[in-house]
Amino acid sequence: MANRITRHFPNRQQWGEQMIATALLLSAAFFNGYPLVFSDSGTYIFSGWEMKVPVDRPIIYGLFLRAASLGFSLWLPVMAQCFVLAWLLRLFWRTFFPADGLKMPFLFVLAALCALTPVCWYGGQLMPDVFTEVLLLIAAVVLLRETLRVWQWVGLGALFVFCSVSHFSNLFIGVATLCAAWLLRGFGVPVLRELPHLRRRSVILLLWCVLAYVTLPTVNRMVEGEASVGKGSYTFLIGRLLDNGVLKRYLDENCGKEQFRLCLYKDSLPDNSRNFHWNPDSPLAKEGGWGVPEPEYRKIVWNTLTTPKYLVLHVWESLIATPAQLLQNSVGSGLELGWYKSPESPPYQAVVKYFPYELNEYRFSRQCGNLWGQGLDLKFYSTLFYWMMLLGAFLTPFLLLMHRKRPFLPKGLEAGVYVLLCGMFANAFVTSSLASICDRFQSRVAWFLPLGACMMLWAYWQSRRE
Repeated sequence: MANRITRHFPNRQQWGEQMIATALLLSAAFFNGYPLVFSDSGTYIFSGWEMKVPVDRPIIYGLFLRAASLGFSLWLPVMAQCFVLAWLLRLFWRTFFPADGLKMPFLFVLAALCALTPVCWYGGQLMPDVFTEVLLLIAAVVLLRETLRVWQWVGLGALFVFCSVSHFSNLFIGVATLCAAWLLRGFGVPVLRELPHLRRRSVILLLWCVLAYVTLPTVNRMVEGEASVGKGSYTFLIGRLLDNGVLKRYLDENCGKEQFRLCLYKDSLPDNSRNFHWNPDSPLAKEGGWGVPEPEYRKIVWNTLTTPKYLVLHVWESLIATPAQLLQNSVGSGLELGWYKSPESPPYQAVVKYFPYELNEYRFSRQCGNLWGQGLDLKFYSTLFYWMMLLGAFLTPFLLLMHRKRPFLPKGLEAGVYVLLCGMFANAFVTSSLASICDRFQSRVAWFLPLGACMMLWAYWQSRRE
């Protein structure tokens, strides 16, 4: 009985590998001296503690921060994030390189990724972006791993639903990844056609997506009594229509037919969605702020989606925006603002209110300039990642072509690389179509490209050595 139990759960050496991987993913937070914050981090913290659904984002991640911190420290949520990400990375790696105990290749590759890509900067950040990575790794593991134990199915399913509802974009990225994988399969990628469980596992992932769509309004109803997906979701979409020019064209052509309040501002619209959403002099602010003009914005969005002329424009702009988003990969987008040390910033206010004993840690972090004024400067780091992406973009098709001529990849790894690439494209398509073209959205998953290249290089080295 004891041997049967130990076969189903990690042994001491596997726990050692898990803990080292977690520590590596925490390295950016350790370097900063405190969990990294973004301008939205304060909103998430306040939402979780005040039990109020934000107008511009889900409450789920705020509830996670409250539960994971135990009211004790904001270090605990980022430790939990990195632990989960480390587990998924190990599970993905072991799908193709199964081994018991502590094996150095996985840790060496992870250390290289932490040193040269943004993976640790998202794991150690008080933001839900890390769960986009986790979501896509779960999809890859479910599609590619031949066998999963019952506790793994339960854990992966619960995590997938949580990741999907932690950020609005994640609700669509999982489905978009499946669509991309099936498109590749339809276009004749042999390894995707040969996956034995692709159809059945895809159905499972779709069921988890449906469960996520039900979970988010259910949680909102439990918290505030209103079963809505988001109070400001159409406001985000209006911002995207402003960026791609569809909004201006629609208003010019329809303001004589429809009595929209937004028509009053059609000739003085802000330059971009950021100013539209956050400038105190924007049309949104003048009409009452987030949530107030939502019914009108909903009608405008649906009118553009149901009118063939504007629908074609939507499709065209999405196709143009996707490759543009794929190339937005700077590290540290939004992390280097000196504003975080200001008592007026939401992260500062959240720490003061709910974690006052950690205020000195927060103030002495590099993001706040610390005692020696060192700060964060990630320009060189972004340059390193730029070259890593170029190297990955060269090595990936080269190694895949080599494998076609003389196979050296373990079973399923070629399909695994394609699934990672599908996740990257799905993330770019969804975020650029529904939100904005932004470094933060793409660099959170862009490290999948060097990850796949590193795994193929290790497989090639093994084949040569054998």
